[in-house]
Amino acid sequence: MEILIGKHSGFCFGVKRAVDRALSLDGENNYILGEIIHNNIVTDKLKEKGIKVLNSLCDVRIVSGGNLLIRTHGEPESTFVTANKLGLNVIDCTCPFVREIQQIVHKHYKEGYTVAIIGNETHPEVIGIKGWCGEKVVVTEDVGVLSNIETEKLCVVVQTTYSEEKFNKIIKNFSCSKAKTVDIFKTICYTTKKRQKE
Repeated sequence: MEILIGKHSGFCFGVKRAVDRALSLDGENNYILGEIIHNNIVTDKLKEKGIKVLNSLCDVRIVSGGNLLIRTHGEPESTFVTANKLGLNVIDCTCPFVREIQQIVHKHYKEGYTVAIIGNETHPEVIGIKGWCGEKVVVTEDVGVLSNIETEKLCVVVQTTYSEEKFNKIIKNFSCSKAKTVDIFKTICYTTKKRQKE
């Protein structure tokens, strides 16, 4: 049997940066919100270093002055506010591409847009993005739902790891007659595109 390894396999630069930063942490009071990556070898190394993986900032008694690493998926704005109140040193390893989406939706939300995120509603990245655009947000993978959003101003972004083919199909069939202004941002990560193509 021949085993072929994809040219673009392995960690993307954002995940590599977050893993390297996590492995460099010393001391006892180090926390990560959620698994930094779905890789047992890496998560075992972090456990050996005594880094605690939390599902939320309410999970354990957190020591003020400890480090909180934000993984590449990013977090809602409220997480940063809570971490600050708890006296944690935040190490923000949000992927630059994810951070860009957060900035896009935050800006548009402040300007009165309804935000639509094309992606998986339960994905940590999408949950984090939602937390930067208040209540005026719709998450969907359905072109019908997207087309029927009742708003005058609509901002559309897409989860970084979403299928480019599916995104293109949704946008091609999308028509929102109610909106006077529609801003569409194709925010799929270029590494994801290369891996999908490969």
